[in-house]
Amino acid sequence: MQRGWWSTRVMRREVLDFKWRHSVAYNPTDRVSKFFNIILLNQFLRTHPIGLSKRLNAEKVLQFQNSGTAKRIFQCRRFCSNNSSHVVSWQIKFWTVLVELSGTVIRVRALIILARLNINVDYKIAAAAAATSLTAVAFSVEILRNIGMFKMPFQIQAIPLCLAISFIGLLSHADPITKNFRCISSNCCDQHEWCGFWAGIGECETNKNWMNRNCQISCKKCDDTNTIVNSTTPTPVTAESAEAKKVSQPSVSTTKKPTAAPPRQMLRRGHDPLFCAEMLRLNGSERLQEMARNGAIVVFEDATSRRLLSARDMVTNNQMMGCFREQDSSDCNRNMCFHAMYRTLDGTCNNLRNPLVGAAGTTFNRILPAVYEDGIGTPISTRPGSRPSAREATRFLLSSPQLVTSSKGNMLLMPFGQFIVHDISRTSLLPADRCGSCTDIPGRCFPIKVETIDPRFGCVRPPCCLFFTRSSPLCGTGAQSKREQVNENTAFLDGSAIYSSSLPDSLRLKDSKTGMMRITFFNNHVMPPFNPHTCFGPNNCNANLDVGDNRGTLFLSLIGVHTIFLREHNRIAQQLLTLNPTWSAERIFQETRKIIGAIIQAITYKEYLPKLLGIRYNSLMGNYTGYNPNVNPSIINEFTTAAMRFGHAMITEFYERADEHGKSVPNGKIRFDQGVLRPARLLFEGGIEPVMRGHLIMEVKRPQRVTTSVTENMFGSTDLASTNVQRGRDHGLPSYNKYREFCGLKKARTFDDLSNEILDPNLRNNLHQTYKQTDHIDLYVGGLLEDPVIDGLVGPTFACLIAEQFRRLRDGDRFFYQNPEIFKPDQLAEIEKVSMSKLLCENMKGTSKVPKDAFTVMKESEAVSCSSLPSMNLSKWSTR
Repeated sequence: MQRGWWSTRVMRREVLDFKWRHSVAYNPTDRVSKFFNIILLNQFLRTHPIGLSKRLNAEKVLQFQNSGTAKRIFQCRRFCSNNSSHVVSWQIKFWTVLVELSGTVIRVRALIILARLNINVDYKIAAAAAATSLTAVAFSVEILRNIGMFKMPFQIQAIPLCLAISFIGLLSHADPITKNFRCISSNCCDQHEWCGFWAGIGECETNKNWMNRNCQISCKKCDDTNTIVNSTTPTPVTAESAEAKKVSQPSVSTTKKPTAAPPRQMLRRGHDPLFCAEMLRLNGSERLQEMARNGAIVVFEDATSRRLLSARDMVTNNQMMGCFREQDSSDCNRNMCFHAMYRTLDGTCNNLRNPLVGAAGTTFNRILPAVYEDGIGTPISTRPGSRPSAREATRFLLSSPQLVTSSKGNMLLMPFGQFIVHDISRTSLLPADRCGSCTDIPGRCFPIKVETIDPRFGCVRPPCCLFFTRSSPLCGTGAQSKREQVNENTAFLDGSAIYSSSLPDSLRLKDSKTGMMRITFFNNHVMPPFNPHTCFGPNNCNANLDVGDNRGTLFLSLIGVHTIFLREHNRIAQQLLTLNPTWSAERIFQETRKIIGAIIQAITYKEYLPKLLGIRYNSLMGNYTGYNPNVNPSIINEFTTAAMRFGHAMITEFYERADEHGKSVPNGKIRFDQGVLRPARLLFEGGIEPVMRGHLIMEVKRPQRVTTSVTENMFGSTDLASTNVQRGRDHGLPSYNKYREFCGLKKARTFDDLSNEILDPNLRNNLHQTYKQTDHIDLYVGGLLEDPVIDGLVGPTFACLIAEQFRRLRDGDRFFYQNPEIFKPDQLAEIEKVSMSKLLCENMKGTSKVPKDAFTVMKESEAVSCSSLPSMNLSKWSTR
């Protein structure tokens, strides 16, 4: 097949002739195209259906979108219409959905062609193409494999117009060295940094001519007596270097030949799974040393062998299928040296024995089996009299306008807790468009019943309801087996709220020329990226901040936490680049991401969790004894659906803003609902700093009741607390009493048996009046109403479930920061120095004093100078 040209002819009474013309050009300064920049120049569409005298006019709109450096999306829209008025008019709409590039090999994820003819029968013709060749234009139509992803009806009785479109591209994640990347004494060279990888996946045989000419070392076309004289790491592209590259190419190295020839196999150990597997047995120091010595440090994630879905793709998937298809498994051997050093974006291959454990797009784990009314998927409260309406439970037990604070912590606990929850879990939801307020569609809609006398949501003409969409079930569950729900995020505490849990989304968020995260500088504030041209003033600003989790802009201080870690990533990345000028941009990104993940873990386990669990922290968590591959770190359904939602009860009615000296700003209070989905307030009212400093001087609200801002006015027409109760029923969570037993508490046979955990007798009486039986109490309601443990903020049942989850996340995460296999001892010592207080100092303008413990209320007499807090010495990451 001639490279760069493709033509095919489909003949069935009609002729459809496509001619694709590709212009292949290489621009070394173009970070998008990298190696090939393939431009589709022209397409001709000709067809001659019987009875038509005129040719169809074809209008093709081709939009090239670049999201990040290592991702391209081609979205093709073709609208073909018949101009002949005497023939039944018909139209065909073609959509190309989700075309992704990953690594150096193109993956055409799904290409859907919908043909609708207004005659006797509707044809839905779907086709998909996948190409995995380096440079050849090779197309493989894998219809069943790809269409199974969407469950589209597939019938080809006749194909009046059959379109199979695809394209071939080549993408490398970092600016390639395309001249003498690695050479030996006889001028036998690898011209590209990815030659070793291409050779490892068989391109030396698939594309002999090109590979033998450009990847001679990796394809073993050199004399065995030759030795390597130049093996460099590609230099990160800066503005200066990019300009320089426009003028000249890197020169051939003249480094002298070493006296001792390294073993021949060392040339490609970076892609030798056996060698990389051996490296996994070494601790951090030895592993890094050996892998560096053998040229085996691989910084690019290879995801070419499986489908990748962005967050938007997951929504589309749910809409089309009505369920969530679980993540594809991964062959960890393909990229073993990468897995030895770095996490994948979607969490696969953290556990090398079970690659999907803890990965994004997999089911939630459970402590206790699900309980459904029909044993399969019908929520148990659908039986009359079984449980009160979720709204009634909220009205009579949870909702309260009274503010009760705790001196055990400050308000920063609220957004930080929300940040880490978003990092480790996101429940996949079914589309809400079919669920009206009282629409009850089995399996999809589960409305919350509301009494007509409800002061906020009651109605004149019953029935009265709050709309509720059920969580998306895992495909194959809920029909013959118990319905299970899916976590769209990685379970690991890995910074995915910053970087996302999918490679396609991550590529949009990072700058692949520098290894830094993309930012927008607006009104003298460094913020997450957004389009500044949509923001014209405080009352006319549609800034849509782009962060790793699409819930990141829910509240002002949550945006603040995201922004602090975004700035910290770029601060560390800049220092690593200074210390290691030969590191590639991708290595800068991966090393920084690894450090940021460790910092988040250190703050969570050393500062945040002790505030929640109080004196029970050590007994509940136990000591860390190292990575245990037999521990399942997947997020527990009870944790994400009930226990960790205690944070919603930390929300208060008003929030302070403070100046550089920690003083409350006069008239600076923000009402909660005025800070929901309002990033413009940060852009035009001083940035994140006043809001975050205001959190430091406020005592945290005790999370045993839920403020009316959440139960009556959340997003204008819903009740978040009732939604939480209903979500537990949707997921089939057993009763509160079952989890008391699991956590070692006495099973409550009467409501007075709850007296040790719920001290207020009036509250126990209200609980009795609402639920009638102790075995009917919802986990979220019972757990939230418990009085907090000593020196903690949550009750014993939630403390037990939260500790259970974070213990699993610690012990079952191969990349947990204290695992001696991950960081060198001196690097770990530097990470242990980091505190949330220091992060605030480093990343908030005008901040000179903070509380020594960032999660305690800052008092002027106890505030410490930022300069007195220890800093992380990044020279421990220098390879000079």
